[in-house]
Amino acid sequence: SPRGAALPKMPSSKRAKKVSLTKTKKKPAAEARSSYVDALRSSVEGADAVYVVGIDAHARPTKFKALRASLPGGSSLTLGKKTLMRLALGDSEETELKPGLRTLTEAIEGGHAILATSAPRSDVEACLAAAVAPEFATAGFVAPATVRLERGPLDAAKFPVSMHAALKKLDLPVEVSDSKLDLVDDWRCATAGRPLTPAQAKMLEHLDMRVHEFKPVIVKAYVGGAVTA
Repeated sequence: SPRGAALPKMPSSKRAKKVSLTKTKKKPAAEARSSYVDALRSSVEGADAVYVVGIDAHARPTKFKALRASLPGGSSLTLGKKTLMRLALGDSEETELKPGLRTLTEAIEGGHAILATSAPRSDVEACLAAAVAPEFATAGFVAPATVRLERGPLDAAKFPVSMHAALKKLDLPVEVSDSKLDLVDDWRCATAGRPLTPAQAKMLEHLDMRVHEFKPVIVKAYVGGAVTA
């Protein structure tokens, strides 16, 4: 009968959809992890030296990409989860990619990158030193100093009237007065020793104040089978 034919189709269809959705969600992630580990292993195996480089958690991606592009030819610079980086390099005598590499693996923490290269260490250090530069801070960065905007008219060159709505979204107490923006109360863009809020970070950018420094440093080095600082 029609009723008997319809009953098995609904649950069957739903089960098929659930299996399909599960596969499409999990498979790409697993493949991405596997691909990441394979790529990192390949770069390390083909390099004479491996460095753990400290990259500030608040560094902007543009700075990291610029550093990567400036490295000597044949070098690779890889960021990622410390668990995957440790898995790729090996953290025991049985799993380490190269003899003694596990000592370097143990130093890998969050915010670190792996630099694999056959270039001299002096060339690597020169690239890292050249990359050091002030940059706009991101939310969460601990402010090194207090920055306060005092009540009164804002610089029209930096804050034209057209920015009124944008500044309001940052919770700035601003009003339009005589075709200019007025700050009706003092406002803190940063408080020394405290993390920046998203609004504060954006305001410092509007003020063209680069309070964060991009400064990659070598944490550990693996050269010629030996691990050094």
